[in-house]
Amino acid sequence: MAYLTQISDHEFSQEDITYLSNEARDYCVSRGMVYKDSNGKLQHIPFTLYPSPFPKRLFSTAREVQTLFNILVHKASQDYQFTKNALSSTISADQFTAKLFQIYEKVWEQGAAQSISLGIFRSDYLIDTTGKLNNEYHSRTKTDAMDENNNGLCIKQVEINTIALGGIAFSCLIPEMHRYLLELMGKKREVPLNPALDEAADGLIKAWELYGSERAVIMFVIQPDEINVYDQRHLEYRVRKRSKGVTVIRRSLTDVFRDGETDNAKSLHLNGMEIAVAYFRAGYTPKDYPTENEWSARLTIELSRCIKCPTVAHQLMGTKKMQQVMSNPGVLERFLPDKESVDRVRKTFTGLYSLDPGPVGDRNMEYCLQRTDRCVLKPQREGGGNNIYGEDIRHTLLNDSNNRMQYIVMDLIQPEINQNVIVREEYTNVHTVDVIPELGIVGIFLSRGDEVLVNKEGGYLVRTKAATQGDGGVYAGRAAFDSPYMA
Repeated sequence: MAYLTQISDHEFSQEDITYLSNEARDYCVSRGMVYKDSNGKLQHIPFTLYPSPFPKRLFSTAREVQTLFNILVHKASQDYQFTKNALSSTISADQFTAKLFQIYEKVWEQGAAQSISLGIFRSDYLIDTTGKLNNEYHSRTKTDAMDENNNGLCIKQVEINTIALGGIAFSCLIPEMHRYLLELMGKKREVPLNPALDEAADGLIKAWELYGSERAVIMFVIQPDEINVYDQRHLEYRVRKRSKGVTVIRRSLTDVFRDGETDNAKSLHLNGMEIAVAYFRAGYTPKDYPTENEWSARLTIELSRCIKCPTVAHQLMGTKKMQQVMSNPGVLERFLPDKESVDRVRKTFTGLYSLDPGPVGDRNMEYCLQRTDRCVLKPQREGGGNNIYGEDIRHTLLNDSNNRMQYIVMDLIQPEINQNVIVREEYTNVHTVDVIPELGIVGIFLSRGDEVLVNKEGGYLVRTKAATQGDGGVYAGRAAFDSPYMA
């Protein structure tokens, strides 16, 4: 049972749960909260039946530190030698990261044609209970007192995402749905408003304005078989609504290879349209590059004058290896402005360990093999369902020890467990289960070289998984959209 006050089956009967889940399914379909399954059939998005508790102070802490992560990502991405050194072992073992780095290197060698860049980032956190458990022990032994503000709870960063953030629109619609459902039952909870959709749209519009051509368009770079079409469409429509002069097109990397060309000024054109902003909702997974044509298209975009969201440099900052390197002594001090900023960011880190060749990597591997139940092995992949847990860690490392550099090791966060009801299209009977909510804070960052034009926190996303699951991922079938209420 969770330490935090929560809505649970103590408040709702099974009859209530069935009633609310049917109401919520209709709400989702009516509001366009849908996606395509692998067969192209429309389904409502997976969701929790009611919002999950989140301590107000921890929610505020996550929001406040986001602008520092924005700065960290950008400044580190502009340091070529740091990036090369940080990723050198990873690119020797992981071909996908190596291909991205090759593009990064070519841009660095030739010089960026566009100094303006847009980042729509997200830093993800779990509520960690380690301090709570320690405080409970000290309280029993009368050697310490519990933290009166957070009861010994804190937030720990799971990862930072720098490309193709999914769920921006749905993360804004879910809180509205939860408020509606609670009103039906006469319940009141403080569910904060979520401006993520407007903030992302405004970031794209501002980038388009800075490009300086009213005839140029924003291009959403998409997967040809995209299942998450409607979350993206909500953002597209919001861009059009908030700026009447913007045209948005949707193209794949294959389309860019076939139809794209650059002129002498390095402007990118597709079918006669000049591209002002390339917003990547694809390009984060090897399957987005089935042939060398797609890699060629990515290089063409990166070397062109259009504004990238993200640049390949920003994308590399979201690798798991970079997450681990950022935790090394002296790294935050290199990029953040002062000790207070360094301390605030470092407090969100859990244990992160390199598997690079040498004595340190050997010790970390042994540490991991001895504590497989308390570690997670993380490859350089996005999209959910990629992390490795438990005895699978031992099997992976011992059977492919020569390529261990493609992974990092992270201490498992000891998360707060709540109760909720997860509703998916295929679930005919829904009931209360133990769950783990994960909070993501969106960051909007717009820069011209070293000049910061916009640096702000831009809303949130909550995804909740059953406590029996490993990593999350809504469309990987491991999590559901959720919203927080302030506990």
